[in-house]
Formats: sequence, structure tokens, C-alpha cells
Amino acid sequence: MIGCFRYLNAYPYRRLLDWGGVPYRVFTDPKELAHAWVRREVEGALLPMRYARHTPWMLSWGIGSAGPVQSVLLLGEYPPEAWEAIVADAASTSSVALVQWLMKKGYLRPLPILERAWHGRVGRLFIGDGALRWRGFYPYSVDLGALVQERVGRPFVYAVWCVRGALRRDLRRLFLGPWDLIGWAEEAAWLYGLPATQVYAYWQGIQYRLSRQAVPFWRQRLPSLS
Repeated sequence: MIGCFRYLNAYPYRRLLDWGGVPYRVFTDPKELAHAWVRREVEGALLPMRYARHTPWMLSWGIGSAGPVQSVLLLGEYPPEAWEAIVADAASTSSVALVQWLMKKGYLRPLPILERAWHGRVGRLFIGDGALRWRGFYPYSVDLGALVQERVGRPFVYAVWCVRGALRRDLRRLFLGPWDLIGWAEEAAWLYGLPATQVYAYWQGIQYRLSRQAVPFWRQRLPSLS
């Protein structure tokens, strides 16, 4: 069984799996899928980078961005220089690790990262569909994909496909097939309640085919899981 998550950024992969007749299970978010992978409930998974750094079964396919990604955001009611802490999305793993690394390098101001809501002057880390929904409600925004590209000069990898056994060859061949992003955007627009043009533009900012250098680069830099 293959595992994928429900976020809009993974929808093209689900359509490819449908087209290829590959059975898969949809998980609510990347963290839930990662836990299923660790329990060996799935043989293949689109894993958050923070989990993929502990496995050798990676493909050169996943979710990355070389610039603004729109769905990994720090949002706040106050400007970033006034933030006293960052409240993390409960579903985030790789994005929390990225924030920690950016703070360590001095690209973000060091702040406590909280798991629970706090009512002070905070930045809130949103990922996936939550970021797409909430970004219009906050006056201040930091797109982490854009920040990484600006300060590091490299794309960031949010998730990567990890597959055990013979399924590796099958998925690699499937992902090399035709991608009908325009047609899929029209379908996803109805499912996710967004304009098709917005969906298509969002996917254009995502790197699905990952460079050989990107994954090893971030594997070496993200903090280990506790």
C-alpha cells in the first residue's frame, strides 16, 4: 500500500496513482503519514524531509520549491520584529526543523517555538492547505520558501517519496509519465474550493522532480527528530 497526504500540493501525485491503478491510502497530513511509515503500515510514502533523512529508499520525486511556495508561511498580526515566539502548526515536521535551522544560521531571529496557542505577539507557522486558507487573514507574512532561496540560494525540499522494494521502479516510471496539471487544477478547484487558476499557479511554484543535490543538502542540515 502507498501512502499520500490530503494537501493540495500532493493532489497531482494522487491523480498519477489513480491513472496508474496503484492502490493508495490518503492521510490527513504529512505527520500522520510519517507515523504510518515508521509503523510499516505502508510500503511507500510521500514523507516529510525530516523523516526521510533516516531512510535510504528515496526517489528523486517529492515536493520542493525554489522561491515562494505559498503554503509554508509564518503569519502574524504584528510585524516579525515584534514577535515574541512562534506557534507551530501541529501537522508540521520539516517546516519546524527548517525554522530551527534558519534561526541557528541567523536568517530568522531566534525565538521560542511553541506547540500550543499563545495570545502574545507571535508568528504562527502554517503549512499546506491551512497556509493557503489563512494567509489572507494576517497582515504580515514570511514565505519560508522565498526566504530559503534568498538567503541560502537553494531550493528547499519539504517532502520526498520513499518506497521499499519493487514499487520503487513502478512509481519512478509512473511519475515520468504525462502530468495534466491544467486538467487536474480544474478538478482540484472544485474539491478544495479554490479558483482553478489559483490552483494551477500554486502548482507552478512547486518542484515535483527534485535535483540530486537538494535532498542530500537538506538531509545533512535539518535537526534530528527528538
